Amino acid sequence: MIATSARLVRMMSLLSSRPTWSNAELARHLDVTERTVHRDIERLRELGYGVESVPGPGGGYRFGAGNRMPPLNLDDDEVFAVAVALKEASHGAALADPAALSALLKLRQILPARMARRLASPDATVEHTPRSETPQASADVLLLLASVCRVSERTTLTYQDMHGATTVRRVDPYRLVYTGGPAGAARDRLHRAPP
Repeated sequence: MIATSARLVRMMSLLSSRPTWSNAELARHLDVTERTVHRDIERLRELGYGVESVPGPGGGYRFGAGNRMPPLNLDDDEVFAVAVALKEASHGAALADPAALSALLKLRQILPARMARRLASPDATVEHTPRSETPQASADVLLLLASVCRVSERTTLTYQDMHGATTVRRVDPYRLVYTGGPAGAARDRLHRAPP
């Protein structure tokens, strides 16, 4: 039987690996009683992790909204994808932001040596050449627009064309589309909903 703290970490790992777990399944995987599983779930809740009970015959436990984020358990390919995306974001792509660089640095500090070696290839061969004349869209603006798209809310935008003429437009946002290339508002277009 493993110690309580190690068991809680293992339980969080199991809960994050699929949508729901029954009490019996958790007990079997952790080699404890179902009563111990229930006590451990209560401990996680006290620590601020949002563990929800799922009612019904196929019910059990799952992660829901909470005050603390459960640990992420990523395989090598997922880690690589996250690191590449953070690197792209930290170099001025769609969500250019210092937070992306900060997250990338934290991720790299904990990478196993095999992953660090794998990431060394793109580091050594990929160059970013953002165009300074293209204004960058801030992460705050893009996240706000993404939220408006999600709830299908009509929005007022101030738009300046390439000749410097400014107009105010009311739009029904549909999607944000990143088309690649240089960073900036010119490349992150707010598409209107189809008629």
